[in-house]
Amino acid sequence: MQHTLAFVAGFLVLSGNMAPIWAAPRLPSALYEEWRVSPFPSGGSVSINPPALQWASVKHWEKKDASYTVEISKESSFPANATMKSSEQIWCFFNPHRKLAPGTWFWRYTIKSGGASTVKGPFTFQVGERTPVFDSADFQDFAANIPRRHPFAVTEGVSLAAVRKNAASHPLAATIIERGKKIAAAAIYSGPVSDRDPAKDREVSGLASKEAGALTSLVDAYLLCGDPAMKEGILKRIDVVSGWPTDDLLGSGVLTSLSRAYDGMHAELPEGVRTKILAVIDRQLKSKLSAWPGNIEGRQVENHFWQAELAANFCAGVATFHELESSRKMVEYTYELFLARFPNLATQDGGWSEGLGYFGVNKTAVVDMARLMKAVGGVNPFEMPWYQNLADYFIYFAPIGGRIDGFGDMHDRVGNGGIGTSMIFTVAKESGEPKAVFWSSKLMKGKQDVEPWYQIIHGIRPDSSVVPAPANLPGMKVFEGVGLAAMHTNVLDAPHDTAVYFRSSPFGAKGHMHANQNAFNLSRKGEPLFYSTGYYTTFADPHSMSSYRHTRAHNTILINGHGQAFGHEGYGWIKRQLQGRKISYVCGDATMAYRKTTDSQFIGMMKSSDMDPEKEEGDAKLKLFERHMVFVRPDTLVVYDVLDSEKENEWALLLHAPMAPTLDQGGQVTLDTGSSLVRAAVAGSGPLKYGLTDQFHSPPVDIKKKYGKMPNQYHLNYTSAGKSSKMRFLTVVRMADSGKSLSPVAIPANGNVEVSGVRIDAELDTSKAPSLSISGEGATLKVNAWPAELDGRAVATPTGHGTLLLENGTTTVSEDSLPPGLSTAP
Repeated sequence: MQHTLAFVAGFLVLSGNMAPIWAAPRLPSALYEEWRVSPFPSGGSVSINPPALQWASVKHWEKKDASYTVEISKESSFPANATMKSSEQIWCFFNPHRKLAPGTWFWRYTIKSGGASTVKGPFTFQVGERTPVFDSADFQDFAANIPRRHPFAVTEGVSLAAVRKNAASHPLAATIIERGKKIAAAAIYSGPVSDRDPAKDREVSGLASKEAGALTSLVDAYLLCGDPAMKEGILKRIDVVSGWPTDDLLGSGVLTSLSRAYDGMHAELPEGVRTKILAVIDRQLKSKLSAWPGNIEGRQVENHFWQAELAANFCAGVATFHELESSRKMVEYTYELFLARFPNLATQDGGWSEGLGYFGVNKTAVVDMARLMKAVGGVNPFEMPWYQNLADYFIYFAPIGGRIDGFGDMHDRVGNGGIGTSMIFTVAKESGEPKAVFWSSKLMKGKQDVEPWYQIIHGIRPDSSVVPAPANLPGMKVFEGVGLAAMHTNVLDAPHDTAVYFRSSPFGAKGHMHANQNAFNLSRKGEPLFYSTGYYTTFADPHSMSSYRHTRAHNTILINGHGQAFGHEGYGWIKRQLQGRKISYVCGDATMAYRKTTDSQFIGMMKSSDMDPEKEEGDAKLKLFERHMVFVRPDTLVVYDVLDSEKENEWALLLHAPMAPTLDQGGQVTLDTGSSLVRAAVAGSGPLKYGLTDQFHSPPVDIKKKYGKMPNQYHLNYTSAGKSSKMRFLTVVRMADSGKSLSPVAIPANGNVEVSGVRIDAELDTSKAPSLSISGEGATLKVNAWPAELDGRAVATPTGHGTLLLENGTTTVSEDSLPPGLSTAP
């Protein structure tokens, strides 16, 4: 929480309600349940109006069928004339579908199973006057908008005549038609779609996926030109593809291509072919309708379902909505589920908890499904706050020409920013959000063929005009909900930018997330300096689990040689943040991260990767792990770690680099990339041992043949010489252009040092309260210890743990905050 300060009667006060010093409550073992147990919302304020109501699955926990009814009211007695009541349903969530009045609301649900009824609740939540509003049509109104003609899904509600009229003068129509001609003339892959060998499986499933995509492209091209050769190619491909699986990742592509062919070619397909496609779709939908509703919505992370299956089954249901009973049921379920759970791996303030490496895989749900919902059902998901904030995620964490933030699976394969062109282009067109429009114009420079079918059907013309950058773009962006922070010097000018990325996430280390709470990455001029290491060889193998996902692969802390827990249990959060022009600051709390893994999926993954969970991990019995990150622009990074435990531990601070640094006898680090020169030093509250190696804990094996080369990377550690229950680390990093003079950084035992006019005073004596003071060039930052006077005026003693920043006569304070939505995390 951040406050602006004002002077009243000579004393400093907060222009807000700063709470008295708080003793942290007993924190939960996880902020997100792998399978929902707790009803939501239950106490506290909601972040969107209306909220989706969610509860535990009887089908999952008790292994029996159940149905539910929900009641919601402003009165705890739930009077009939003032209560909204759902119809009986089998899934474990309810969307009110309309804006709720500010104030306290009550809700309860009734379980019907085996002839018995059980009422749960009531539960309460508060709707604020300024809570963002996203109301939507109920399903009956949504369904009434779905056209009965064909095609409509493939054309997103636009008539085929209008599409062809748009195409007649559209510069991208020729591209689509030419691609269709090449596909029609090409051989059709009809071989196996899976294999036991991981590398072979990747190869053949890739060929099948490409063939499913070719069918979609061929349908698009035929709708524009009516080439008989294309129609013949479509029929042949339908015959092959309709025999392939329709579930999981490959199957979702198959299902989508078949449903688009059915809708787009409906009038020209032989009756037998239409019947065949309908049978495939009906079988798929019925299978998932028996498995998903009342079950899968209760699991927080179900990657392939949210990445592909949700959107594919929605698309297939929409395309055949008036032909199959199963389609209507699937569309209702997937429509309501999207509204209840999106964004599944984030909160409405923005970002994505699994990182940018895998973010693009979610395009079918994030963009394609949302577009179809708007086009054929009249409900506009792009009005959600998350979409309105999407541009900031790309601008700050994937700058064009810069390095992406480096958190999560596949970060190493994506590498540089400038990604997400299709997503942000669509969001810009559908929402008109100014930063999305600006960022889209930057990404689209020289890439006018992005989403060509979308452009043609909606009459969108390639636009090369320059959109002015947003005025006064801040140098820092924080997404508290997913626990990400980015601090830049020149966020829109990567060749002259220094970027500091930080992660401490309430979502923990589940799915494609890594066990890297309170970790940072540092880049300059688009080059990684101190960065996460390892290779995404597979989802789970000895290297992936021990040298890529594991805490030891990241710029954070090991305790007794152990890392953080995998799963939602290994979580952190950003508890303070301050933004100035000279200084940016965040503080992360990873107190709960250093425990044993209890997530059964990850225990199995560790065992299958030759890791013994009992030996690999230990409970550090932490009482506190705060990491204070201070970026003093343009070239100084200060990291102050405060660790406290119930027992004595060995503590190790880690730094990693893809390029070879040098480590001198005094523990000082020098890294010269040819573009940037870096000098760094680490001091502790006790004596440190330090070392440098270019070996991984477990060497990478290119099991799926994804990498050409996997060179060694470099790993520095600063380890306490003995064990203690408390530890402090102070890390100072200085940067300059290669060839420039940059003096070594030397940190005295008392933690007081000056570098290039920046004064740093860190309390390293663990018998004293932790504090940090940084000042220089007109800016002052005070952590936990405020001055007696400020600008010649008396300053009240801080009533809580907090950080104060003074810049250009303006003073702001950030006090400790609990994890976002501690009692109401969805």
